[in-house]
Amino acid sequence: MILRNTLLSIHILAVIVWLGFGFYELLLTREIRKGRGSAEEIPLLRIYGRYAGIVAIATLITAVAGVAMAMALGWGFFSVFWLGVKQGIMAVIIVGMILLAPLFVKLYKSIAAVNSNSPASIAETREIMDRVERYVLLMRAGGVIAVVLAVWKPTL
Repeated sequence: MILRNTLLSIHILAVIVWLGFGFYELLLTREIRKGRGSAEEIPLLRIYGRYAGIVAIATLITAVAGVAMAMALGWGFFSVFWLGVKQGIMAVIIVGMILLAPLFVKLYKSIAAVNSNSPASIAETREIMDRVERYVLLMRAGGVIAVVLAVWKPTL
């Protein structure tokens, strides 16, 4: 019971951080788009770059805690409909993160190098961020669906 509660607590806290910071990132991205070309754009990009890694770490902790619960508590993988769908969603998200890691690194390096004297660096950062955001939106949606499934626990 202690193991279950500990793993579940870690899992839930990681989900809260993942989706909470993901929502913050979404709002920040909107502000960055609104501020394109203004004095606020670069500071907002730097804030995005500073905190975006938290989302990735929380996502990984969510997945690791979920796998640990499935293994340690005998729940298995894909054995129950709602849990199997959640596990499938997380598998897709983790694979997506791995495949997109070079793009994420490129974005963070671009944000770190951006400066107001180089319109080309800002344009490149915008382009990379737009590419990243398409995928990140899908990952956030997957996270929300997984939370709904965990609360609702539908059966077939």
